[in-house]
Amino acid sequence: MPARYPERWSRQARWSRRLGIFAVPVAVLTTLLHRFADLDTQAGMVLLGVALALALCALILGIGAFTVIWTRGFHGTRQAIVGVFCAVLVLAWPAWLTAHLVYLPAINDVTTDWFDPPELRQAARVRPPDALSTEYPGKEVAVRQRQAYPEIVPLFLGYSANEVYMAARTLAEDRGWDILYDIPPGLQEAGRIEAVAPTLIFGFRDDVVIVVTRLGPQETRVDMRSVSRFGRHDFGANAARIYDFLTGLTARMEIPVEPEPAS
Repeated sequence: MPARYPERWSRQARWSRRLGIFAVPVAVLTTLLHRFADLDTQAGMVLLGVALALALCALILGIGAFTVIWTRGFHGTRQAIVGVFCAVLVLAWPAWLTAHLVYLPAINDVTTDWFDPPELRQAARVRPPDALSTEYPGKEVAVRQRQAYPEIVPLFLGYSANEVYMAARTLAEDRGWDILYDIPPGLQEAGRIEAVAPTLIFGFRDDVVIVVTRLGPQETRVDMRSVSRFGRHDFGANAARIYDFLTGLTARMEIPVEPEPAS
């Protein structure tokens, strides 16, 4: 009777698969709960950290399993592949964000007006108690911003202040921002729109203020400021938000209005 040798399975591959499969739903559910169910940001960061730790362990174990399988002939290739694949799914977005740390400045407050940043007058009443201050950080941040985002400057449009204000408010609503306060421009006072803008994936809530200043009958200046509530590094989110909004506002103002058909 021929001898039968017991099959040797890699324990690392088995645990890589278990941890990887567990990390995926933790990361997905945390993201969905924070984005759509108002999960506390600090709690969400803790849960996301747990998911990332699980994924990192799964990745390390999976790589170790491949080594054992290759050198010692153990079984478990399929389990290791599943574990590594799940780990990569969870770690891909944080890895992309981490890459931004290399070339983007550690700032979380971006504005088009460095000399007189628009105030966030209404944000304080809706910000969580543990959120960062709404006070502008000062000259050092302004210098970093100008070096990293030279394109973030005031927008000048050849339209009346009221036209620009209405277009800006409509655009903010179309983008799903929660309008906290708005007042149209007057003869002496600038128009203001304060809103809360969520980030695309995790739904971090940042505070935004838009100031529409009348310079003449058909000349208007638009300033913006976007501020993160948590974290010392916004990974470029605030600058991207301002640039995209002002670009969208410019495009919207340049769309010709079709005349209504005569009755």
